[in-house]
Amino acid sequence: MDQASKLRSAIIKKNSYKAEQLRSDIQDKEPRVICVSSGKGGVGKSNFTLNLALSLRKKGHKVTIIDADLGLANIEILLGITPKLGLLDLTKNNINIEDVIVDGPLGIQIISGGAGISEVVDLPLNELNKILNSIYLLKEKTDFILIDTGAGISKSVMSFLSASDEVIVVITPEPTAVTDGYALIKVAIREDSNKKINLVVNKCEDENEALFAYEKIKIASKKFLNFDVGYLGYICNDKNVQMSVKSQIPFYINAPNSTATNNIDEISNKILGTEKSEGIFNSFIKKLSNFFLSGRG
Repeated sequence: MDQASKLRSAIIKKNSYKAEQLRSDIQDKEPRVICVSSGKGGVGKSNFTLNLALSLRKKGHKVTIIDADLGLANIEILLGITPKLGLLDLTKNNINIEDVIVDGPLGIQIISGGAGISEVVDLPLNELNKILNSIYLLKEKTDFILIDTGAGISKSVMSFLSASDEVIVVITPEPTAVTDGYALIKVAIREDSNKKINLVVNKCEDENEALFAYEKIKIASKKFLNFDVGYLGYICNDKNVQMSVKSQIPFYINAPNSTATNNIDEISNKILGTEKSEGIFNSFIKKLSNFFLSGRG
């Protein structure tokens, strides 16, 4: 049996996820996994992810952000924090998922990626399995997992993009951002045409500008990809956003009555108004493990 086959067998074993550690009263609880990505940098993806998490938390939901923007760690920069541990540290003795979780504002939880995806793929079988087991244990700790990926279509982005059944693509009205956003959607549905992809348009002058940008991608996706892209909403240009970035205090907290905060609340209401698919978290774990398997050849 080759290494990939051994890994597949280890991952799908019923006890590989340490089911004995999961209380019987939470067996049916499944967090909703949403991957937030963008075709290019500079569109405000990480800032959107952070403030969306705060809006969901304010509405009573437990939220965990996985900062998978490997190498940049924008969530950490936006909050002015420096986590000591990341996902790769879960391979160490006596380190568990609670140790790598950092508490953020309003009680949101943050996990640093902390390593390139190639390092994870090359881990020994038992260490890779420990990371997957640890991620699985988030099932009992949170209602939402928001994965903040890097921009573009690098291997690290595609690992989480391909594993997530629900994706939010953040763009701006700029032509390059629209084009790159469409390119990202094209790659994403090549992996899985059943994936749910919604668009958020950031840094808009008004709703009409946002809808114009969305319609471009919607029409192109339907015509050339035969795929329907959804629309969650927009965030207007708001001076409070930049002020909050400079102060390293999220605008959802720093400017609770701002236009940007109202826009975020409208988006989170739309998300909460849609039903999550059954088995979405187990599907995420399975697809993530399959991605690691494919990286081993």
